[in-house]
Amino acid sequence: MNSTHLFDLMYYVFWGFAVSLSFGVATSLAVLLFDAGQLNQYLKLYFVSFNCLVSGGLIIGAAIFVYCTQENIPEFVQKSFNDDAIKETKFLTWKANYLSTYMSVKFSTEFVVAGFFIFLFCKFPLQGFPQYFMIMFGCLQYALGVYVGRKLWNIANMLHSILDIRITKNIFKEDELSYIASYVNILSTLTIVFVYVHVRSYFDGPFEYTSVLGYAPKTSLLLPAVIATPVLVIFNFYPRVVLKRLYSRAIKQEVDKLTESLKHDNLSEFERLSYLIEYDRLAKEELSNKFKLSADDLPIGVTIFIMLVGLVSKL
Repeated sequence: MNSTHLFDLMYYVFWGFAVSLSFGVATSLAVLLFDAGQLNQYLKLYFVSFNCLVSGGLIIGAAIFVYCTQENIPEFVQKSFNDDAIKETKFLTWKANYLSTYMSVKFSTEFVVAGFFIFLFCKFPLQGFPQYFMIMFGCLQYALGVYVGRKLWNIANMLHSILDIRITKNIFKEDELSYIASYVNILSTLTIVFVYVHVRSYFDGPFEYTSVLGYAPKTSLLLPAVIATPVLVIFNFYPRVVLKRLYSRAIKQEVDKLTESLKHDNLSEFERLSYLIEYDRLAKEELSNKFKLSADDLPIGVTIFIMLVGLVSKL
């Protein structure tokens, strides 16, 4: 199954909404049973004021998508190059880091702690465990958002590690690596959307700001956008740069092989040169068309622009 297909992606997003809805319903029942006086306020805050169903659903859906498809990227890389060539690079080190559950949990935990203090000092307009339910879900969004961002970072580093890998077959003709660019493009777009929705919802949310720090913690609610924006802008397009360089090297290597092969054919020098020039021209033209900016890049361009304008206007 090609997991970059939009319908496949929506399947995971719907699961994210289901989890987000389930959390809201389960915690609302707990509030009804043990603190019914705050139920209406809790429902309003969770489903309306802080838009937890939508922001949480997008983040959880993206995290499920990444978890279920994370093996695909290293699989396509390892299918495109032989084992000896891969061992000459740092790819396997970055792959281990990319797939490491321990590193994912460790990195996410750090942001859970940061999120806990941010939400605690911002102060949800609730008391007791309903307040902690809201803090818990906010921290969950931080943890899973960072999980997705860390995967994108490691994908970029895996690709960087094979930038100068020894090429032993015509990877341009097989074109298996183009899946990676599509995968990163779609995941980056979804990440930008959920970062924008989350930050917009929480920054505009009715926090009380009654701690000794007053309104100072409010700026920290922009932390996900501050961290995510430059990373996403850079690493959404980086795979395209790496693959274009790898494919260019593969084309040059194929031209060299073809040159050697034509020496043994009964062709004139002019015919050989004409054939090589035409092959090189067509291959590079196809390469240029494959990786040039196109309508496929509009969604992420638009979402980056909207996110930046919307969030900067709040500063």
